[in-house]
Amino acid sequence: MENRDKIVVLLAGGRIVQRQDGAELTDEELYALLPDDLRTHVVFQKWSFQPVSNYTLRMCGELIGMVTSYVHDEGARGVVVTCGISLLAELSYFADLVWNLNPPLIFTGSIFNAGTSGSETGTRLRQSVKAALSGSCTGKGALICIQDAIYAPADVLRISNFNRSGLLAFPESPLGVFSQPSGNYISLRYPRHRYVQSTVKPLARNIPVITASLGDGDVLLRALLDKRFEELDGLIISGLGDGDVPSSWVPMLRKLMKSDIPIVLTSRYPDGIVQATENYEGSASQLLEMGLLNGGMLSPYQARIKLAVGMSAGLEGNALAEYIAGIH
Repeated sequence: MENRDKIVVLLAGGRIVQRQDGAELTDEELYALLPDDLRTHVVFQKWSFQPVSNYTLRMCGELIGMVTSYVHDEGARGVVVTCGISLLAELSYFADLVWNLNPPLIFTGSIFNAGTSGSETGTRLRQSVKAALSGSCTGKGALICIQDAIYAPADVLRISNFNRSGLLAFPESPLGVFSQPSGNYISLRYPRHRYVQSTVKPLARNIPVITASLGDGDVLLRALLDKRFEELDGLIISGLGDGDVPSSWVPMLRKLMKSDIPIVLTSRYPDGIVQATENYEGSASQLLEMGLLNGGMLSPYQARIKLAVGMSAGLEGNALAEYIAGIH
């Protein structure tokens, strides 16, 4: 088969493989970016080149299903996925929650379009393929190749949309680095323990994130209760500080809780953690006592993805709460 023992580079769009005018790089142009010793190991496959703003969790599930077939059914040695950098962290985080195969799965992208000054297309493709071939990325789940290093998706935070340092590994160091931009991959450490889930139901469609800000949010919660409540699969609360919310939210959240809709509490801060340190109306302590699931150090966007995966795996009640909390 065409993909057997190859590194499949799945082109799922992104500026890394698109020129500024929207035209896609041809296979010939992509192969020309790789040195001779890598070309024989690579096969390019195309997926969806639509903007990442159109992606859904179910589309992400379809992508991982395709990647799985390359490895499981066609014998690919590993897979590299190119995608838009604005969803690079979220897409790879989703993949990391469900990827249960040993061959490496590496996501990469570029802030700048292919062919423009500053584009990292050639460097990122070379580095991703080298890492996939190295053997050091085997069995480590889904990974991200960016900024001359390999990261675990859970450790990557997007902080900018216009400069090279737009991705920041936090709070952990890289899993590995490249000796030079065109050098060999050097493994540094293992990622944190992962709990992989097998999805058995369709991924939830409607899990909105509601963020607390100064005097805001009541209208959105009230609208959900009055108009679209029955369409909710779950809800993510992105709270202030330790996960606190305005006191006016509490009665509305109580009403939502009565419907058995899982609600995950998170902190809106990039380095935030939910903490039950105080007890007042709207405090994280009160919300957790009410039955909101503790999102711990998950970002609101990670919590949304993890809740969808957990529900798709059939988890409920305590099992779902423990999964969100990272207990199993």
